Amino acid sequence: MDLIAAVVWHWWIALLLVIGTIPLVIATIVGYFTKVVAPRYNSRHQRETRSQSADDSEQRQR
Repeated sequence: MDLIAAVVWHWWIALLLVIGTIPLVIATIVGYFTKVVAPRYNSRHQRETRSQSADDSEQRQR
């Protein structure tokens, strides 16, 4: 009788671990891309701001 209960609890614990692990893996991947990969590439707003500041500095030099 104890063996049957062990098998049932085994599946429930595995299910809980999978449900908890999937969001953790997704959050790790999203965090990696936002903190490591995204700063390598400028966003559109950063490019526009950088080009405007370059234009302003050229006008000041003239």
